[in-house]
Amino acid sequence: MRHLSDLLWETIKPVFVRTWPKEAIVAIWSDGSWAELENVDPNPTHGFCLSHEDNARLLNKRPALFLHSHPNGSAEPSDRDTEQQLATGWTWGIVAVHANMSGVTDVSYPEIWGPEKPVEPLLGRTYLWGIRDCWTLCADYYRGLGRELDAIPRVREPGQHHPHSRAQDPFRYWPPRLGFVRVDRTDRQSGDLAIMFWNSPIANHCAIYLGEGKYLHQLSARHSEEWTPQHEERAIEKYAMQFWRLK
Repeated sequence: MRHLSDLLWETIKPVFVRTWPKEAIVAIWSDGSWAELENVDPNPTHGFCLSHEDNARLLNKRPALFLHSHPNGSAEPSDRDTEQQLATGWTWGIVAVHANMSGVTDVSYPEIWGPEKPVEPLLGRTYLWGIRDCWTLCADYYRGLGRELDAIPRVREPGQHHPHSRAQDPFRYWPPRLGFVRVDRTDRQSGDLAIMFWNSPIANHCAIYLGEGKYLHQLSARHSEEWTPQHEERAIEKYAMQFWRLK
């Protein structure tokens, strides 16, 4: 199963309305069957946890799509969501439930990420951190070339407050561990990964150098695009760009 059909979605959608303000959990299998799973988290309005029985069931029969809702109306995965998705290896989706004092007003179609999700076109993507952002754009660029990068846990707010270095400076922690080697800016070539300090004291943005002064990137709240800075060398200095090449 590579996507959720509109018909199946309309069948499942009432689960997320009924469960609000708690987080709902739904597993869907490749034959089109699905099941609502119990959320046994002690604070189910702010998280979810599977029962031992349901966890064993999913381990025995891998879901094609694993959905849970965010009752606060945001479809952004939390850091914990990205870690758990990696741990399971399943394709996940987040259902944003919008509500007011009167109850649920809207339930958004799931935002899906994971190994079975098809690669979207590289240009014109809308932005959603952790699902469609600068890192996923770069990873999908390499995937299109037949170079699959290992999936990594994401960190919404990196910095020194995290106990592990991978969360303190992830844009510089991960490239050498994913098979990249640092290259001098004067030796940059098409296909290199550009790590940037975009108005930040730590590296917080990445792009693909396309050659001839062009970069493929996606900024927050912007569509993915080809960016051609007016003065490339000045931009390299301004954003302290570092170039990495996939071996």
